[in-house]
Amino acid sequence: MLSQKTIEIVKSTVPVLKERGIEITTVFYKNMLGENPEIKDMFDSGKQKDGSQPKALAMTVLAAAQNIDNLAVLMPAVQSIAKTHINVKVTKEQYPIVGKYLLGAIKEVLGADATDDVINAWAEAYGVIADVFISVEEKMYQEQGK
Repeated sequence: MLSQKTIEIVKSTVPVLKERGIEITTVFYKNMLGENPEIKDMFDSGKQKDGSQPKALAMTVLAAAQNIDNLAVLMPAVQSIAKTHINVKVTKEQYPIVGKYLLGAIKEVLGADATDDVINAWAEAYGVIADVFISVEEKMYQEQGK
């Protein structure tokens, strides 16, 4: 469970996510895929080139920030995204990699505005969000007998 302070900090980032979210996720993908070429095939290169994948992730991050105190609202989207993750064989071990690069992109794009409080709150929130995805995906893998 997230602290009230974490919830407030994450929600306070909503305006900047609306304004610079796509920039953050573009940097995220560039850095993550550039430094981890072994996972490049898990991503649709066409959606990377046309910007639709960074935009979709930016909208997901924004929705998570807006609803960080009620993540149940996001379950239909989580279910849909989890199906895609299952199709490309995402594992729970990959979530820390994503978290590292997402937080790094926030720092890189926001610079001094990415205070320790903001990064720590997002790290905590990401952990909770990742756990939701991992739980849903583990259930899907079990249902597939994998």
